[in-house]
Amino acid sequence: MKLFKGIFRLMASYGLSVILLVTLLLLVFMGTFEQTRIGLYEAQQKYFESLVVIPRLFGVIPVPVPGAYLLLSFIFINMLCGAVIKAPKRLSRPGLLIAHVGILLLVLYGVVSYHFSLTGNMPLYVGDSNNKIQSYYDWEMRITEVGEKEDGRQFIIPQKHLEECRNGHVCIFQNKALPFDVSVGPFYENSAPETGTGPLAVDGIKLKEMPPAHSVEQNIPGLLVQLSDASPIRGWLWGMEQAPLLVKYNERSFSLTLSRREWSIPFSVALEAFDHEKHPGTDLPSMFSSTVLIQEGDAVRTAIIRMNEPLRYRGYTFYQASWGPANAKEGDRLYSVLAVSRNPAIKWPVYASILISFGLLFHYAQVLLRYLKRQSIKPGEDQEMGTQ
Repeated sequence: MKLFKGIFRLMASYGLSVILLVTLLLLVFMGTFEQTRIGLYEAQQKYFESLVVIPRLFGVIPVPVPGAYLLLSFIFINMLCGAVIKAPKRLSRPGLLIAHVGILLLVLYGVVSYHFSLTGNMPLYVGDSNNKIQSYYDWEMRITEVGEKEDGRQFIIPQKHLEECRNGHVCIFQNKALPFDVSVGPFYENSAPETGTGPLAVDGIKLKEMPPAHSVEQNIPGLLVQLSDASPIRGWLWGMEQAPLLVKYNERSFSLTLSRREWSIPFSVALEAFDHEKHPGTDLPSMFSSTVLIQEGDAVRTAIIRMNEPLRYRGYTFYQASWGPANAKEGDRLYSVLAVSRNPAIKWPVYASILISFGLLFHYAQVLLRYLKRQSIKPGEDQEMGTQ
């Protein structure tokens, strides 16, 4: 019991609050500084989505530092114990309690967003329709059975498993529904095709491993796949390859691709028109917008998505992100890239801000009223009250 009380006092202490907040401030500084070197996505994963970070002091000495995920977890526990449970429950200070509940809701929003939100993009040419979102960063290997009698069922190997097939390690994947084993290796995080010979060349073509791009979304992975008892028995898969690798086993046909991870949405989005304007005398866009048709069953809705004017529908938010092709000429077919996100806690920051604002206003209103009440008492009245 004493041990539990000691741990509770520690977790509710002001000293721990100061240490956690100062450490978080230093971590934000380190992550922001490191972002210029390794890119936004890598810095976010390394410093803000991890439990422990091990930066090297002077580039040599490893120094373990708690990551933002671990720090925010302790800040949540510290605030819950100290500002909510341990704090005195008096009518003279309900505003502070309400404000701290709002801050706790903000921390919970970060946790829910990290674990359950979805972000990706949807590139659309004018006239095209799509009901899939593709990831910016994650890739997957897809094995699809094709044919008139097949329903196009797929077998998917996610990137986290493909990344194990590096540094000379060959991974073997099996599925009872597949008539062959799939061997993968080597896997390159970023690669480019080239002609060549050697044990890794297939029909005079092989992939060259490239240094990771500064921005992770610019990486184009590739891998060598080998199949047992299939024809052809092996081939290269590259992220930018336009055609799949087609293989046959007896009378069955399969296509193999390396593509960005995709999610299906319960409605389709069609790009009806795309408009863009440029700054006079330059090729820099000043405004671009997409006119889209949202179709769900028999219901059709028309909407315009502009810069800083997103579309929200069925829990999904569509932003106007970019367009192409680059240096498009008049008459070229244009495409629009819509950034798509779905966050079940998207309204929580609004609720948290309302709680924090209301709590602080209520608290300072009480402080002001007490101050005005003290000022309204005349000095003579104070003396008389003191003599009684």
